[in-house]
Amino acid sequence: MTSSPTPSSPTPSRRSDVAWAAWGLCASLALASGAAHAHGEADDALPPEPGVRLSAAAAVAVLDSKTELPSQRLRGFLLQGDAGTDRQGLNLEHATLGVAWRINDMLGAELTVGKHGSDRAHVESAWVQARHDSASGDAWWLLTAGRQRPALGGTLGQGGHFDRFALMPLAKQMATHGDWMDDGLQLGWRQDTGQRRLSADVGLWRGRVFPGGMSSGGDSGPVVPTVHLGWGQGPWQVDGFAAWLKPERRGSSVSATAGHSHTAPECNAALKDVACFTGRSTLAGASVVWAGSQSPMALPVTLTASGWLRDEKGSLESANGLGQYRAQNRGVWLQALWDVAPRWQTGVRLERAWTTQSLTGPGASLLATETGLSAYQPATRQTVLLAWQPSDRITLSAELGRERAAAAQGVGSSTVNFAALRLVARTDWLSGG
Repeated sequence: MTSSPTPSSPTPSRRSDVAWAAWGLCASLALASGAAHAHGEADDALPPEPGVRLSAAAAVAVLDSKTELPSQRLRGFLLQGDAGTDRQGLNLEHATLGVAWRINDMLGAELTVGKHGSDRAHVESAWVQARHDSASGDAWWLLTAGRQRPALGGTLGQGGHFDRFALMPLAKQMATHGDWMDDGLQLGWRQDTGQRRLSADVGLWRGRVFPGGMSSGGDSGPVVPTVHLGWGQGPWQVDGFAAWLKPERRGSSVSATAGHSHTAPECNAALKDVACFTGRSTLAGASVVWAGSQSPMALPVTLTASGWLRDEKGSLESANGLGQYRAQNRGVWLQALWDVAPRWQTGVRLERAWTTQSLTGPGASLLATETGLSAYQPATRQTVLLAWQPSDRITLSAELGRERAAAAQGVGSSTVNFAALRLVARTDWLSGG
């Protein structure tokens, strides 16, 4: 790291009255309920006809590795700095309970509660939705308010959440520190002509969760805008997504003993055991899927390519230093799934996450060591899969894989082989069904 004169730390900006009014509307609307798929995008969750759907899903895995997976902490990338989730042994990967209520053709609501491992149960989504269909019937508008996931497209959104593979994709972990859910308002448009599928979404979000961040005192940062576009035709599905965030004193733990947490550490005045980032963060992602079963050749193969970018620039401060931080964090995964026989599937996923970053200013070297940036190594993972689906509600799978990333402690990289056995079960009940 190089040193240079360090400018004064930016002052967190105040939210505008317009932003407060928008958030107030979202919060008041979010008091209703539903969810067929806990993290599924809002327009996928409601029953097809007026009524109520109750749902439950759980993923349980046994993972064996000689040491901690290097992706558990993913050192070298500026994240929340906690210890991550230890996936070794038998663990509850994820469980959800949800209720979705389509009130009529125009209104619906959803509520989902989720649990990971030994973490406390938490509300994953709680929103209400208004829908308007076009006269032709092949297009419709959706306005969704409350806690939800920004529309990303099926591949980016579903990666790591009851996914075919057990581990969160490295690219998604690097970009959003896992599943990204926030409180906000989202307007969507869909068109399905039977031959072509189009989608567009714009959203405004409170910006409390990573890679956004709260200012001191627990307030939200500036409102976060997002946009998503999707196109599908025949076997092809293409999605693109972007978000613009302005984190204000987003915390990253610099304590070696920091436990797993779903929230960023607080940037208090003393800056004890924490480094704080203030600046701008641009997120972008894209995915391309080719489903061979829908092609003229009717091949039992699905191919996927996905990528994420998190571009950040601003100031990074701890009790021991203040520097100007610049990073372009990138990640990709390539995936192939092959239906080798009825109810049997095999597949492979190849992943890589890497960054180009700089930190300049007095104390930059110490600050880089504290945050683990000086330990950076590219992260890679290769996984092969064999899955069996004895029924539509149950999937059993076995995985073998290898990870390579920055060592959990010290310098250099660590390579760890792992094996996993996994059970995913789902069930639901639809009123009137």
